[in-house]
Amino acid sequence: MINQTIFRIRPGTLAAGEARAYTLSGSLLRAQGAGNKRDVVDLAIFGGSGSDFNSCVEQDTPGVFGSFPSLDVRESWQTSLIALEMRLAGSSASGQPLRRVERFDLDNGYFGQNSLNATQQFCTDHTKPVPLMCYAFQISQPGVNYLDLMPSGYEMGQRASTLRTFTDFNLQATRIGKPIASYNPPPYFMQSSNGFADLDPGPNGGQTGSAFTKNLLASPLPWGRAPNGSKTTVLFSVPPQIISLAQFQHADLTGDEVAASIGHQPGNAFANSYATPFVKRSLITQSRFDYQIIGSPNPSGADHFARTYFDISYLLNAAIWDSYFVSSIGDTSASAASSQAGEPENPALMIYGSTPDSTQLKDPVACASLLMIDGAFNVNSTDKNAWKAFLASSKYLNHTAETAASPNASFPRSLEQISAAKDPPTGTGIDSFSGYRRLNDAELDLLATEIVKQVRLRGPFVSLSHFVNRALGDISKQAALTRSGALQSAIDESGININFAGTKKGLSGVTAITDRVTLAEKLNAPRADLDGTDTDSALPNADSSVPDWAVTSTDNNFGAVASIIADRTLLNTQKPEQGYRSTGIPGWLTQADVLQVIGPALTTRSDTFRIRAYGEALSPDGKTVLAKAWCEAIVQRVPEYLDPANLTTARGAELNPLNRTYGRRFNIVSFCWLSQNEI
Repeated sequence: MINQTIFRIRPGTLAAGEARAYTLSGSLLRAQGAGNKRDVVDLAIFGGSGSDFNSCVEQDTPGVFGSFPSLDVRESWQTSLIALEMRLAGSSASGQPLRRVERFDLDNGYFGQNSLNATQQFCTDHTKPVPLMCYAFQISQPGVNYLDLMPSGYEMGQRASTLRTFTDFNLQATRIGKPIASYNPPPYFMQSSNGFADLDPGPNGGQTGSAFTKNLLASPLPWGRAPNGSKTTVLFSVPPQIISLAQFQHADLTGDEVAASIGHQPGNAFANSYATPFVKRSLITQSRFDYQIIGSPNPSGADHFARTYFDISYLLNAAIWDSYFVSSIGDTSASAASSQAGEPENPALMIYGSTPDSTQLKDPVACASLLMIDGAFNVNSTDKNAWKAFLASSKYLNHTAETAASPNASFPRSLEQISAAKDPPTGTGIDSFSGYRRLNDAELDLLATEIVKQVRLRGPFVSLSHFVNRALGDISKQAALTRSGALQSAIDESGININFAGTKKGLSGVTAITDRVTLAEKLNAPRADLDGTDTDSALPNADSSVPDWAVTSTDNNFGAVASIIADRTLLNTQKPEQGYRSTGIPGWLTQADVLQVIGPALTTRSDTFRIRAYGEALSPDGKTVLAKAWCEAIVQRVPEYLDPANLTTARGAELNPLNRTYGRRFNIVSFCWLSQNEI
């Protein structure tokens, strides 16, 4: 019935945070023999109960039946596919889409209960359209018990019912496709209801039933577990002021060899370090195959396409952290209103030497040689109290969502969060979905303790990307090191969020057992999203010498969201490694949130050193100490080279032999004599 039918929403606007539902604006009769003819059906804003099913697309049929009709919704080979696409008003079909969600499968397998064998009485009573199937798709949210929406015998994990939606997927992506052999594009959960369950045909037909209207009467639906929870979730923002590199976690930097802005990479990619499930823990890129089930000319017919999957967070961190910095230099023009024109807006940065001209400040290399960090912090520190004091620097930070400054340290996802933080955080309410996180003194102490453990375990760190990124290795041998970077591992293991073992948690309304990601396997294969007992006609492997795990699902509905897992041991011996569903919500503290605050002051080496010396005078026979002396000097590395013949902006081959050997100059900042009791 819907072949070549285009459902169109006319141009319009949505306010920030607004959600709308659309339905057919009227009925359309498709003539006999016009099944392949394109028809455009306009949709209208939903504004009523939604129970009227008379507005529908109707296929014309012969005027007289030789027997009573049997209505059925089933497919044996070819699946029905729909795509959703949003474009700017007036853009051409070949233009850049705003959002494209590819290939939702309208498939219900061989479920005979969806057949309706009409009787004479039924035909007499029902003169209006009668619904048989309702398909619903929604973003898989933490906290929802999707098992109540699936048939008996199913388990959580099928149909994308448990995923780390906010961490492994990009909800601001332009293109959301079906990776590997997923049945529907994750992180969308699919539910199907039949005409004998939630689709009451009514006494005369024309009624949709509760399955159609259940999500339309309370729009928008709240996020998370709380029925009265946040209806607006702030995930990304465009910062009005860039102070820290970590603020680029809000930029959509996803992409691969096929397209940019894709759905199967993290939305907050940069500055975070959780391992992606699409790539083995020992790799940062991996060639895999995407499958498109086509059915014809046999039930197992499929096309496959090679595609490279990337750990985009790892790659972005490696490329950016040690090569770029944010100067935060404001307006450098002479007409700037501020008396601080041309100075860094980040108070942790200071101009070295005399005030430079605006041309130098606008040049990235020259600017780097003119700025110094006031109080840089070495990430290789193993002093817990030093880490605690450093993290506590964001205490009393004002946020627009709060009426008064808090004594707890603030690490907001963005300054646009609309709800205040709570202590303790709920993990379910508005503080966790439209708010952000603050840490009290006890949590700061726990976090500092865990950071020191990670530094001792993984350090010394030779670069900031080394500190930020996870380790690469075999998941079965180095699960903890490859799970996430040092800072994220410390955050999670402190129990501020939920620790790996599930024994410590800072989210008061969340339990580890219900929040676990539970993608399922069956007979050593990913369990099919639409499961059954038919195991014939498995899809062909792209490479027969290396059977592709994704296509060995255990039913003729071969698609399985669990097939996205690259490390097969994740679904058996390493199941807890799949993580938690709440990972990445605004109230789940991530390392990118912390790095937004402390990142500009981090370094992997010290530029200022305390040097102490001791000397003594001996008697002529060398046996008696006649005098002792202690002294202390503070020395600081400065931008100038040892030999001033080279400019501070010189690099590599531009340097003379002396500067290539000894580098930057050290200045003695202070010198003093010490007494013995000062040692």
